[in-house]
Amino acid sequence: MNIQMLCAEERLIFGADIKKIAQSYLAENGIYNEILVSEKRAYFSCNEQMFITQKNPSSWYTLQASCGEPARWSISFRTQDNALETQQIGHDNLSNSVQIVFTKLNIPKGKVIELDDLVMKWADFGTARDAYIKLDNIVGQKAKRNLSRDTVIKARHILANNAVNKNDAVLIISGSAAIRIVAYGEALSDGKVGDMVLVRNSSSLKQFKAIVTAEKKVSPLTNIN
Repeated sequence: MNIQMLCAEERLIFGADIKKIAQSYLAENGIYNEILVSEKRAYFSCNEQMFITQKNPSSWYTLQASCGEPARWSISFRTQDNALETQQIGHDNLSNSVQIVFTKLNIPKGKVIELDDLVMKWADFGTARDAYIKLDNIVGQKAKRNLSRDTVIKARHILANNAVNKNDAVLIISGSAAIRIVAYGEALSDGKVGDMVLVRNSSSLKQFKAIVTAEKKVSPLTNIN
């Protein structure tokens, strides 16, 4: 069984950490797919070994990252074989093409779009006009209307679904369940739930990094006093 084991410190695990571990795991198996993970997405803390495995033993396109064994938590994520698609499209066509985001499944109006709803495909520049070239720009957004399978997703198809937007007034919540400290601040960047954003404390004017926990609420990664 192919398993990659790396030790993780007692800290929050971010998409960038998972991406690094997954790339090492794939390289050891002679696979050089692109890891389709948002680097700033925050997950849970982990003071045990991180395990990377194939979700399907016959495919390298979906992997699973797990904290500990048995797993305290795990996530699934996709990879993309750019080299293979480049060979299939041919050099002449490739010069006039670009990879863009298509719907992989039918997406109903109002649904929060997930990674499994999307797929990257090659398209000519005419089709690709105003299209998205990164999955991370769409995952977590809401469908503005019903989208059928194999639709090229464009800005008019989605609604921003950030829990915190730049310049929003936010509640900064820290401490434990027994002792909770609440302060007010201003978001200096956009973020969905689970994202890391920059926040300024309204009283001290100090800037610090925080995790978006809910709409207009964040939890600091550092001491805000």
